Amino acid sequence: MILSELATVENDRSKQVSCIAASLNHLIDVDLLLGKILSKARQVVRAEAGTVYLVTNGKLKFQTSQNDYLERLIHDSDDLPFIGSNLEIDSSTLAGYVAQSKAILTVNNTENIDFDAPFQHLIAIDASTNYICKAIMSIPLVTHNGILLGILQLINPMDGDGQVVDFTDQDVSILEFFSQSVSVALERAITLKESIINSLKLVELHDQTETTAHVERISLLTTAIYKNWAQKNNLPEQEKDRVLNLLPLASMLHDVGKAWIPTHILNKPGRLNQQERVVMEDHVPLGAKLYVDVRTPMDQLVYDIICDHHERWDGLGYPGIKTQVSHQNPAQVPELKNYQSHGLNPFLKPGLNQNPGPTEPRRAEEPGGPGERRGKKGEEISIYGRILAVADVYDALSSRKSYKEPFDESLVIQIMTQESGRHFDPSVIESFLAVRPILAKIRERHAEVE
Repeated sequence: MILSELATVENDRSKQVSCIAASLNHLIDVDLLLGKILSKARQVVRAEAGTVYLVTNGKLKFQTSQNDYLERLIHDSDDLPFIGSNLEIDSSTLAGYVAQSKAILTVNNTENIDFDAPFQHLIAIDASTNYICKAIMSIPLVTHNGILLGILQLINPMDGDGQVVDFTDQDVSILEFFSQSVSVALERAITLKESIINSLKLVELHDQTETTAHVERISLLTTAIYKNWAQKNNLPEQEKDRVLNLLPLASMLHDVGKAWIPTHILNKPGRLNQQERVVMEDHVPLGAKLYVDVRTPMDQLVYDIICDHHERWDGLGYPGIKTQVSHQNPAQVPELKNYQSHGLNPFLKPGLNQNPGPTEPRRAEEPGGPGERRGKKGEEISIYGRILAVADVYDALSSRKSYKEPFDESLVIQIMTQESGRHFDPSVIESFLAVRPILAKIRERHAEVE
């Protein structure tokens, strides 16, 4: 190819990369953005696989991976993001070395790396997956002021016949430009997530169960369930991406109202009395007040989640909606035997009655004029609230609390399944059970620090 033709091709690739980078600027969820960055970068150089690490607490934290070869074997791409390990920022690995140097490194044959080279390929990962990483490009993701955000690795570029080829100098040049462009969006997304987590630390000071690990698990559980539910309901890809860009962050804020609940109630190890229960329930309207003036799609989603995540499919949840209908007959209120027989009430505290009878006090001020309150029922509850309810109860049952040890996984699944059609939307429980293989991995990655 003559130089003029080559220059035209590279110019076209540069325009393509610019368009790709611009298309990612609206994304605010870190995981969704990283997945898009990785897939678009692979597309540019036809890489068969790739991995992304983010800098976390002085180490490279494995974040996500894509691998066409392994997906064909596993038949479940949702399992791939959990293949990998955290790395030190040192010369023991290619990614660690690049994190130190902040310069792109290309190795077109990992078998030819000398033992005395300033970096090494971590062959243990290849052995664990039975996948050979022959050619690897490691690209630092760096902010405009030189702060390292993470490492993008592209693995095994392919030719038209499906054979591994070398990365070229042109590939390096175009990916360097790409990384500079997408790092702007990545820095913005990371900053937003950190600001949300930092704001939730105020809640954690009051409620020992509202930890960073807990909200991370809720975010991942909610997202996994929604993905499956959306697929089963044939939602358009554009709509799924719109929700997945907001849902992981919005779900973290479900219990933000607990910041206004007294500590002695939040951390009480025993049964809440009637008056304490009423105060506890107020974390819903208190949290919702922060988002009642909807200005953005994120505000609306957070508001729906806060308002609806303690509602029940059978209409016996709270805070409910205003109605002129009289209170239900207390004889119709179930005893929630599936929970209480195991010594646990899923609604925040052991023994806490979710549904006070007509003689029990409610909040002193009920805005909206005269009338009674009844719980939202069925599809009156937003799908996001229905999904969050499943994720929240599952995490409560599976986690250690001040009043209990973690329940055995089989017992948790039994309880969740028995509550389908009563506490939970049956279609959401179906999706919850469908993503069961990754639940333990979520808990493992975001375990509580003892």
